[in-house]
Amino acid sequence: MANTPQPAKVSYFFGKGYTDLGNTIKESWARNIGSAADQFAIAREKGFFTIGGGMNLIAAISIFTFGSLITAFTTAAHIVVLFLFFAFIYIGFSLLWLIDRIYIMANKIKNACPNPDCQAPFLIPVYECPGCGVKHTKLVPGKYGILKRTCECGTKIPTTFLNGRGQLKAYCPECDTALSGDTASRQYAFPVIGGPSVGKTCFINMAIDQMLNEVAPARSWEMTFMSDNEEKNHELAMRSLKQGIRLMKTELNALTAYQLMLKLPNEKIGRRIYIYDISGEMFSSSGDVQNNLAYSYANGFIFIIDPLTLAQFAMEVEDKIDLNSYGASAKDFDDILNIMLINLEKMFGLKDKDTLKRNLAVVINKADVPTLEEKIGATAAQQYLADNAATCKNYESARDAVCRSFLEQYGAGNFVRTAEAKFKTVRYFTCSALGHNHEGQPYEGKNVVDPVMWLLQQSDSSIKPE
Repeated sequence: MANTPQPAKVSYFFGKGYTDLGNTIKESWARNIGSAADQFAIAREKGFFTIGGGMNLIAAISIFTFGSLITAFTTAAHIVVLFLFFAFIYIGFSLLWLIDRIYIMANKIKNACPNPDCQAPFLIPVYECPGCGVKHTKLVPGKYGILKRTCECGTKIPTTFLNGRGQLKAYCPECDTALSGDTASRQYAFPVIGGPSVGKTCFINMAIDQMLNEVAPARSWEMTFMSDNEEKNHELAMRSLKQGIRLMKTELNALTAYQLMLKLPNEKIGRRIYIYDISGEMFSSSGDVQNNLAYSYANGFIFIIDPLTLAQFAMEVEDKIDLNSYGASAKDFDDILNIMLINLEKMFGLKDKDTLKRNLAVVINKADVPTLEEKIGATAAQQYLADNAATCKNYESARDAVCRSFLEQYGAGNFVRTAEAKFKTVRYFTCSALGHNHEGQPYEGKNVVDPVMWLLQQSDSSIKPE
């Protein structure tokens, strides 16, 4: 792509400047030789051995000899001066290119394609000229311009994030999908993992709703959807949930990226938050998961567990609830974790003993199922905190402990050991994506935003716990 011709005018110092220098040198030498030739012609006309002709001949020789020396000296001086000036321009352009790269690295700016069929990560998108709509594939300081380049239509376009490149309309360089939001921002990607019917889509919509309407206002954040279409889809989903209507399952092979733009108070650099909803059926085989490039640049993962998948626990509560009404997942989450790890190890080239440098939020959903409050809910966590005050310092640690103990007690100890061996940090959460199990009554998610906030805090030091 570096050598791809751009629909822009080449800078004077990278093109016409050399042509003008060459033409100036040619003209100087042509005048010098032309003057000597004129004197020689006059001498021949008068006669070389006449007084007048002899003087013209001497003049021709002098012009050719001394004029060539002077022209050679002035030519060299001209070349040196111009090359020094050009070198200054080249150094300036190189420094600006480097500063732009340092700015990108210092602010952790990166981008990825939201198109589920692409998902490609990239540093600098393709940008559209605001004047004529033509696309520039490599909008960086270079031969087409240093601070700005001039499009063929005459529009001046910024070439760095420092002077406004991120505000231009952008596209994925791989598949040409239009990108939304400020591309001069940080990106955090969080895939939500889980089997069919664990409640991923409900969890995501409830978590996003709470972030937009509760967390953001409380922290004076500016948070919006980056896509009007996604905002409308979210509003439709929340309208259904508030009417007590459950959401449709995510389609097989579908990967939906919910894109949010977050701007913190007094910070220029925004955050692009991608929350990926992946169909549970995609974890039926390893090959299906390999197509999700979003795993390769994810900052952390949210792994949702349906407690009714635990056979011992399901048997314990089957006389208290209608298991079918809760839509118990039929997929063993231990298998899902193993399939996910196989693909992550391939993507990152990890060996069996290596640890993935990513965080994992394990979320036990459907906390409204009877008896779960006493086992892993706030009641259980507070009791654990009171009983272990010497070693357990806060509620979050207590919740972590009771959730881990619950999974081990009901036969998921292998899952716990595998997760904690393979990920940088594992934190356990409980939530109820719907709040209850009564069709027709408004659903209201409980504790759904906690895992997302924890992953954000782990990824970005500017986002502090309350």
